Amino acid sequence: MRRRPALLRGAAAGLLLTMLASAAPAAEPQEWLMMVKSHNLDPARAAEFDHWYDDIDIPDVLEVPGYERARRGHALTGEKPYVALYQIMSPDIDKTIIAMLMASWRMDQVGRGTPLIKVTERLYYERAGDGARKDGAARPTHLYLHRSAGVSAGAIRAVVDGGLAGSAVPYTLYQVLMHDPVTVPKQLVLFELSADSDAAAEETVRRIQQKLGGAGGCGADCETLYRLMRDVKG
Repeated sequence: MRRRPALLRGAAAGLLLTMLASAAPAAEPQEWLMMVKSHNLDPARAAEFDHWYDDIDIPDVLEVPGYERARRGHALTGEKPYVALYQIMSPDIDKTIIAMLMASWRMDQVGRGTPLIKVTERLYYERAGDGARKDGAARPTHLYLHRSAGVSAGAIRAVVDGGLAGSAVPYTLYQVLMHDPVTVPKQLVLFELSADSDAAAEETVRRIQQKLGGAGGCGADCETLYRLMRDVKG
């Protein structure tokens, strides 16, 4: 697993971007996912935090070439309440990652960042299969992230075919962009659920877990249910 610094600044980032732009012709675009887990440093300013994330940060990120969709969720339990999932189509993900880092640096320079956010994970994943989708599935209300050493395509499809999820997409870990080391399982499966309540979504997740088995002993944070707060396409 390769690692990069969390942020590249100034001339160094510009030089790397120039080098990547002059590389060999790009291949066909592939699907990738950027996952950002975070929490709000001042819960009393939750409305301000949500406004920044939904109305400033997400629109800015979707301006970065390749970033096509943003979904944001709030965990029902746990100490890392927020997740943002960005769907990317890119023929050269390393170039796209650097473009995102440069955009983040520019956002900070013009005052479009916030002191409220504490990022706890910033990871990139590569799509790793067709996954499964149920025709005519209801609009999702919750996202269930299942991270493990790996579950089979058949098990993933069984969850969708059994009506427990509207869709399920598997990804493989590509890049960890954090200063501090983190232990991350190699597979992420993103399930979209439709439920009338949080309690109903939690019951659905319990049934999914019975089908998939555990998350490989990496702790509760590897199986997290989020209420879908925002779903925006660029």
